[in-house]
Amino acid sequence: MQQDPDRGDDNSTEQPKSPSGQTLSPNPSFLQELEHEFLNVKVLDPLTAYQVKGQPAVRPTAYVANTLLVRGDNPATRAALEQVTATAGFALEWEKQGEAELELLTRARLDDKARQDLAEIWTRRVRVVPADNADTAIFKPIDIWRLLQAYRVSVQDQPDRLADVGLEHPATASPITQGHPITQGHPITQGHPITQGHGIDAYAMPGGGGRQPVNWTGPEPTPKHAPAEDRPRPVVAVMDTGVGEHPWLDSDFVEREPEVLGVPIGIPPASRENTVRGVADDMIGELEQDSGHGTFIAGLIRQACPDAALIDVRLYGNTGVVAESSLLRSLQLLALRQVLARTQPGSGLRPLDIVVMSLGYYHEQPADAMFDQLLHGPISVLGRYGTAVVVSAGNDASARPIYPAAFAPYPKGAVSDRTDTVPVTAVGALNPDSSVALFSNDGNWVRFHRPGAALISTMPTTYDASLQPSNVVRNKRGEWRSALDPDDFTCGFGVWSGTSFAAPVFAGQLAAALADAYATDGVDTGSDASVKRLRGLLDDMPGRREPQEEA
Repeated sequence: MQQDPDRGDDNSTEQPKSPSGQTLSPNPSFLQELEHEFLNVKVLDPLTAYQVKGQPAVRPTAYVANTLLVRGDNPATRAALEQVTATAGFALEWEKQGEAELELLTRARLDDKARQDLAEIWTRRVRVVPADNADTAIFKPIDIWRLLQAYRVSVQDQPDRLADVGLEHPATASPITQGHPITQGHPITQGHPITQGHGIDAYAMPGGGGRQPVNWTGPEPTPKHAPAEDRPRPVVAVMDTGVGEHPWLDSDFVEREPEVLGVPIGIPPASRENTVRGVADDMIGELEQDSGHGTFIAGLIRQACPDAALIDVRLYGNTGVVAESSLLRSLQLLALRQVLARTQPGSGLRPLDIVVMSLGYYHEQPADAMFDQLLHGPISVLGRYGTAVVVSAGNDASARPIYPAAFAPYPKGAVSDRTDTVPVTAVGALNPDSSVALFSNDGNWVRFHRPGAALISTMPTTYDASLQPSNVVRNKRGEWRSALDPDDFTCGFGVWSGTSFAAPVFAGQLAAALADAYATDGVDTGSDASVKRLRGLLDDMPGRREPQEEA
């Protein structure tokens, strides 16, 4: 299949370019890093990967080595997968949590349409293990990609079943801490955000936009609209590392540990040290690459929309990486919550207006929308039931589509713009001078740009990790003087960079516009009215600037 150069595909004859004409890298370098940093993760190599005639060419992606994701509960899908697995000498081990949560659809008070909407997209994880009846105790390594391709061949006469099974990708956060936010290695903090060096890496350095403490002398954001029975606050779900302790982010503004039907939507904290101090290793005690990421995002939304009510969905820990199965689990439960809120007025649940996600992964066959339906499923349900999903564009300076951001509709894109759905919104990052940040991914799927470099926002006031000031001295008057302590955030504020933060800036602005609309016109309780309102507000939001002709 011929690829479309406008989509930034590796297999086109042209080097991928952004809408402004800038040449960008098609292959993010961090894909090569993942298999070394995270156990049980491999990188698919197009030169050695098994391929099937008629399929789009394969592109590099990271995936979990021994699991698959399965959508729905179709007996034909299950039988075909069991057959190809047994033929290869392996067996399927279904994750118990996923099986139990599938039963929520039976327990929930849903009408037939709502239950069907959720059942069609509900995804579970299955582990591929050696068969118990193997003739020998020694078994060959699992090639999960070859197994998936064998499944696709076995159901090629059943097109509806092709997209039911897929690889499990690790999704990464995107501040800049070197690679992700921008922190000095990750947020940009060395590998994640952005951390040290020149060019893109310069954003990760303290003083260049990297994660560092900073003083805030301004006032706390003040709500614009007085609360009223018929004028609720916009509800924004932050799917991230969790929101830490901060005076701006108490229970008046943040709902923590959300549930649906008694089931937690997010994950529990890994440990007290991980949550309170932002560290995982007591032997070294340094902040992890994405520590404070969710708190920083929450503060940006509060600055843009002091009226917003935030829902804190802890999606992953401070490493900034989440398995796609965990991402799907939280999105599915959030979609179930949204469907209940829209269809069951007596549920006591306030519908979600906006969901913010600052993460993504690169799919191995993005040219074929059929093969990337697992993640799109719950996002599309949220959109149809009146939720705007806002996603960061990524920090790899790449034109290659990253998902879920590239689910945003655009000409020749994989997802059409349906009038009955709030579309996904992808947001790139701007520098303080309004130029596009060097690290920001780009493509026709990036509809908006917002400030994303050297931003100031909230950090957990409990963070004071093991790094120390470069100089500490006691003068003759007995006063202690020192250089900056690079990881002491007890002041409650920090600087950071990344498209991770451009997305919540946009989400906060959208929430502010929605708060004004609620104050003027009242609240919409139905999905159709909410979809129409949010689509109208998105159309009114300032988009990316047209490229200027060179002088």
